[in-house]
Amino acid sequence: MPLELPPLRDRGTVLALLLNQITAELAARHGLNAPRYSRDALRTLKDYAWPGNVRELRNFAERMLVLLGDRDISVDNLPLEMQQQAATNGFSDAFRLPDAGLKLDDLEADMIRQALDRSHGNRSRAARLLGLSRDTLLYRIKKYAIGA
Repeated sequence: MPLELPPLRDRGTVLALLLNQITAELAARHGLNAPRYSRDALRTLKDYAWPGNVRELRNFAERMLVLLGDRDISVDNLPLEMQQQAATNGFSDAFRLPDAGLKLDDLEADMIRQALDRSHGNRSRAARLLGLSRDTLLYRIKKYAIGA
């Protein structure tokens, strides 16, 4: 009776469970404390192709345990090939949403202030830096009560 298992890359929802289980077993065997993965790191791992399937996941878990045991693992701690694949899958390195989240209005107002500073108050140039029309920038300056 043939048993068909989907490749690891197609089991993204179970990846974190598998990773935690494998890491816990390895940590117990080696007498080490397991590392903790950030949401962004888990998302990057979920999107990774895993060409070596579960064997590659086990090797990865062991490497992270030995090198970064009892630490928080972020995307920056992941192997370069995983970070690069995440970048080619549409993740932008320009900005990463913090694990704690943020207030989008505060971020937008801060970006407008930075663009105005960089353009020395020239609103047309600031609008170009932000990829906005001048009218949209003026509306948002008024919305956030930004003085320039």
